[in-house]
Amino acid sequence: MALNILKKTAHISTIVLVSVTLLSACSGLGSKKEVNEFAGWSVDKIYTNARDEMTNKDYKRASQLLEATIAQYPFSAQSIQAQLELPYVFWKDDERTKALAAADRFIALNGSHPKVDYVYYLKGLINFNQNVSYLATLTGEQLNDRDPKAAKDSFEAFKTLVEKFPNSRYAKDSRERMRYLVNTMAKHETGVAQYYLERKAYVAAINRAQEVLRNYDGTPATEDALIIMVKAYEGLNLQDLRNDTFSVLKKNYPNTTMSLKPTSKSWLEMLGMRSDRKKALVEVPAPQ
Repeated sequence: MALNILKKTAHISTIVLVSVTLLSACSGLGSKKEVNEFAGWSVDKIYTNARDEMTNKDYKRASQLLEATIAQYPFSAQSIQAQLELPYVFWKDDERTKALAAADRFIALNGSHPKVDYVYYLKGLINFNQNVSYLATLTGEQLNDRDPKAAKDSFEAFKTLVEKFPNSRYAKDSRERMRYLVNTMAKHETGVAQYYLERKAYVAAINRAQEVLRNYDGTPATEDALIIMVKAYEGLNLQDLRNDTFSVLKKNYPNTTMSLKPTSKSWLEMLGMRSDRKKALVEVPAPQ
C-alpha cells in the first residue's frame, strides 16, 4: 500500500512539474519583446520614408513611420513635423478617432507652433465630415435624435481658429463652414420638432422648437420653429400662447405661408453645401 501511495505521489509530482514548465514557457512567450523594425534607423531615414509613403498614399505605413520618428527621436525637428503630419495621415486613412487625438496632442504640446492654425482647421474638417455623414440622411421617416456632437466640435474648432488666427489662410473657409454648421444644427432641431409635431407629441415639439429660438435665432430654421410652436399650441388648445407666438411669427416673417419645409429632402439639398475633401484647403503640410 505504501508503494502505491509513493507511485501516486510521483505521478502527481510529474503532472505538476509539466504544468509549471508549460506555464513558464507561456509566460516567456508573453513577455517576449516585439521587434522594433526601425531600430538603428537614423531620424532622416525614418522620416524620409514616411514622406515617401505619404506621396504613395500608403497612409497606414506612413503613420507607422511618423510614430516611429516621434518615439525614437522625440526632441528632433523631424519629430515636431511628424506630429504635425500625423493627424492628416490618420484622417486620410479613415482613422477619425486617432486623427482627432493626434490633433489635440499637437495643440497641447505645440500651441505656439506657426502652423497650429492648420491643425485647428484639420480638426474642424474631420468633425465636419462626420457631421454631414449622418445629417445628410436625416429625414422625417428616419429620425436621428442624437445630439450632433460632431457638428458642435467642428464649430468650436473653426471658431477657435478664426478668433486666434483671423488672418490665417484657413479663416475664410472656416467662417463659411461655421455658418453652414449653425444652419445644420438649427435644422436638426427643427427636423426633430417637426417629427414630434407630426406624431402629436406637442410638448416635445415645442421644447425642440424653443431650442432653435434660444440657440439659433436668426437662422433660416427660425421661421419653421415658430410655425411648429403655433401648430403645437393649437394641438394643445392653448389659444393665448398660440396667438402670441403667431404674432411674433407675422412680425418677423410677414409673408409666411405657415408651411413647413419638407423633411424628406436631404439636409445637404436644403442647405446647399456638400462635404467634399477636395473642396477643403487642407493638404499634407510641407516640411519645415
